[in-house]
Amino acid sequence: MRIDSGADRWFAVAAATLAFVAAAGLGSLLSGGKGGLAGGVLGLAAGLALFRALGRRAERRRALLSTPFPDPWRRFLLDRCDPYERLPRDLRGRFEEDLRVFLAEKRITGVGIRATEELRLLVAASAVTLSVGWPDYEWDRLTEVLLYPQDFARDYGFEMKELSGQAHGWGTVILSAPALLESFEYSDDGYHVGIHEFAHLVQMDGARFAEIPPGLGPARGREWSELVAVEMDRVRRGKSALDPYAAESAVEFLAVAVEAFFEIPLELRARHREVYANLAAYFRQDPAAWDEARG
Repeated sequence: MRIDSGADRWFAVAAATLAFVAAAGLGSLLSGGKGGLAGGVLGLAAGLALFRALGRRAERRRALLSTPFPDPWRRFLLDRCDPYERLPRDLRGRFEEDLRVFLAEKRITGVGIRATEELRLLVAASAVTLSVGWPDYEWDRLTEVLLYPQDFARDYGFEMKELSGQAHGWGTVILSAPALLESFEYSDDGYHVGIHEFAHLVQMDGARFAEIPPGLGPARGREWSELVAVEMDRVRRGKSALDPYAAESAVEFLAVAVEAFFEIPLELRARHREVYANLAAYFRQDPAAWDEARG
């Protein structure tokens, strides 16, 4: 996440121009020349308001990051977050900045439990683990993270323990707090509910979860689809390092593969070289190489 994104400035200018033209055109159509002038003024005001809002966000981020990263948070991450500990120095610094912005701007709510600082840090670390290689990624699709006191049923009650997490197309991510804590406690079992559900949110393409990582392009997308078909067959035959849930669908395969990429990168690279290479290129990270470097 950048403090002041060039894309933000371009978007604000473009939106201001579009608002001016649209409002002026509508006003002119409805009320002639005077209406066009009034509409143009209103459109320009709306565009300027947007431009200022984005500027205020940059100012808030600049103030937030002007102070040193809290030492207790750094010690906590080194102790509890393996993806953070393995990062090269430059990416670790970006991870810390992105984590602070995420905590400041994203709503994390406890449902029947308190959203403690520990849980909030683990939620943010789950998301930033995925996005640290993307400097411009904003998690714009995320509206809120809900923390539940235990696993939950598909109707969101607690009578049955069917789900540890769930991501919704409208931007809500639900996580079982005990499952989240366990995910960070056991960092080499290929299971991580936070990474899994945030991977689903990254998969969002419009209003649906895409089977192909968004942004790959047609040629690479076809290659990914062909690779997934082969790999899902391996999962079904018990010849895969991936959790059996990966065979549920191409959507779930991607989320499970992302879990493995960050949890067991050396094993994934050794047994599923093409899957690893695709995910390394996509996330712009190389956790297997970093694990080798740290011994």
